[in-house]
Formats: sequence, C-alpha cells, structure tokens
Amino acid sequence: MARSFKQRLGRLLSLRTGIVLALVLLLMWVSAAFALDQKQVFLPGETSEGHHVFEASCASCHEGFKPVSNENCTRCHQAELVDDVHGTKKFRDPRWAEYRERVDVLTCTACHNEHVHMFDRGVNLQPDLCMACHEELTLTQLKSHEGFAADGCWTAGCHNYHDHRTISTGFLRQNMGAPSMLPVQEVPDRVVATSLETAPTPDLQKEFLGGGS
Repeated sequence: MARSFKQRLGRLLSLRTGIVLALVLLLMWVSAAFALDQKQVFLPGETSEGHHVFEASCASCHEGFKPVSNENCTRCHQAELVDDVHGTKKFRDPRWAEYRERVDVLTCTACHNEHVHMFDRGVNLQPDLCMACHEELTLTQLKSHEGFAADGCWTAGCHNYHDHRTISTGFLRQNMGAPSMLPVQEVPDRVVATSLETAPTPDLQKEFLGGGS
C-alpha cells in the first residue's frame, strides 16, 4: 500500500512538474514574440490582403479584448465611405428592419471579419450575399439579369456594395460592341470628390512605427 501511494505521489509530482514546465516555456515564447516584435504568431487566422500591413500592430484595430468597432474601421476608411449607398444611417431607418435581420449591415465586421476565410476583397461572407435582400428583384423582375448566377453581382464585377458609381449604363451602351479585350489595356480616369478636407490619420501605434510597445 505504501508503495502504491509513493507511485501515485510520483506521478502527481511529475504531472505538476510537466505543467509548470509547459507554463514556463509558454511564458518564454510569448515574451520572445513581444521582444522580437513578432506579434503575428498570435494571429488566430489569415489576414485580408488590405490589412497585412497591420499584422504586427494589433492595437491598430483592437482595443484590448473588445470586438473591433465601426469607429476603429472608419479611422482609415472614412473617406471611402462618404457616398456609401449602404451606409449605416440608411439602415437605422425602421423601414429597413426586415433586411437587418438578414444581414447585419450596421456592423463592419459582419462582412469584413478578419482572421477567417476570405472569399475576396476582404469579405468573409459567401459571394451570393447580395441575394439576401435583392433576390426577388434581380432574378425575377430584371429582364437584363435573366440567367445570371446568384453570385453574379459579385463575380461579374458590375456591382460594389459601398459604391454604385462603378455602374454606368452610358458606358455600357457606348462600349457594347467593343471586344472583350482591348489591344491596349488602360484604367480610365476617375475623379472622387469627398467632403473631407484632410484624409483621416490611421492609428498605427508606436509598436508598428518604431518597433516598441
């Protein structure tokens, strides 16, 4: 019996020793990551193409352990959303309450959630996300869209959720007979007018700019 007790005690001490050793190694690993400015090791998943530059600066988007807020997003993207056709102000109108139940259009991270699988353009929802609200209009009432796939709004490149200025019926009529690929490819000039006098300054934090914490 004494021998059995000693064996159990030995196993218990070995287990405790293993746990303590694992915690010490974990602490050393975390400390080394911060000391070497390698915070990317803490990322729970992939980062969208547009946000790779912030991978070493968690505080640029995150405030402690709180979810990323719309205010954090607009610090950098405010100028792009000046003419947002799906802006939060529009959907706070009670008439749109039904559609808010289909897609959380009031929260940036409902569509642009980082560190998860991205389909494209920093969006984590399925490419047919437009159909959550526009299915009846698109597939049954618009003759011009007959035969289009449910994800056609996205994959055809005609529509942009935040900016419908990419749709120009005049341009389409003018170029309807043009070949699919022009001999010389060029991007047409585009003038974007905003009401902001100066672009918003991103909060990059000292650890990103200078490597310190």
